[in-house]
Amino acid sequence: MTPLTQFPADALPQWFSWAIEQKAESRFVERAGNQLHYLAWNLHETAKPLLVFVHGFRAHSRWWDFIAPYFITTHRVVAMDLSGMGDSGWRQTYAASAFADDISGFIAALGLGPAVVAAHSYGGLCALRAAAAQPEHFRHLVVIDTFFIFDDMALPTDPVRITGHRVFPDFAAARTRYRLMPPQPTPLAYTVNHVFRHSLVETEGGLRWKFDGGLQQSGAHRHDNEVLLARIITPVDYIYGESSALISAHHARRVVDALPNARGPIAIPDGHHHLMLDQPIALISTLRALLT
Repeated sequence: MTPLTQFPADALPQWFSWAIEQKAESRFVERAGNQLHYLAWNLHETAKPLLVFVHGFRAHSRWWDFIAPYFITTHRVVAMDLSGMGDSGWRQTYAASAFADDISGFIAALGLGPAVVAAHSYGGLCALRAAAAQPEHFRHLVVIDTFFIFDDMALPTDPVRITGHRVFPDFAAARTRYRLMPPQPTPLAYTVNHVFRHSLVETEGGLRWKFDGGLQQSGAHRHDNEVLLARIITPVDYIYGESSALISAHHARRVVDALPNARGPIAIPDGHHHLMLDQPIALISTLRALLT
């Protein structure tokens, strides 16, 4: 794929160019001894409800750069980095509940809840756990292509053990190693390259991935079961990609049926797991309809 900086300005669609021109302020809050990083677009607009975007596993807040700005007319919009990912601090260990605690703690630290939370993939699972444990922080959840382990299902294993410690001499070398997990056939080149460029940090000798190499998915689903879903009183909307490698229509229906107060499932046509990368306009439109 062509690096984003090599796309002519007129080759990028207007909607995308407009969104990434809406610059967010980079901020931090401290929770449980760790620095959580977040992007804030318009926190000064105090009359609007808080909308928090949460990324997936080993991803980061900049995955929402071209989605989040489309909600600043109706919400105060932020996108957070979970512990060990993006620009947030790393932890010595990561309990299965750590990322749910990040979300609840982040909203509490801002003091602007209860919040609307839109969360993708593993971030959606963490948001569901957080809402089950501390519902007072949540006004509404939108869960996007999130896989849930029921009692009659085997726990998944990490398909690829990624250490994250490899150092690349430059962006071009890193780009040859960048992969979506799970893979998908039709992401837009400019969306993928945008999140790729923000997935690296300078280190001695070159560049490395931002996420903590100690992060592994083993045990990440340990708390999943129908009992957890049944405890969630917060309204939940469930979105999935019609062609997702993770979520079938049957699985999506099973999740929605297990929630006491849910709408959906809502399938985005031709969408794969990483919906913001291949169906961003459809995702924006769906979120707008659900959050109105």
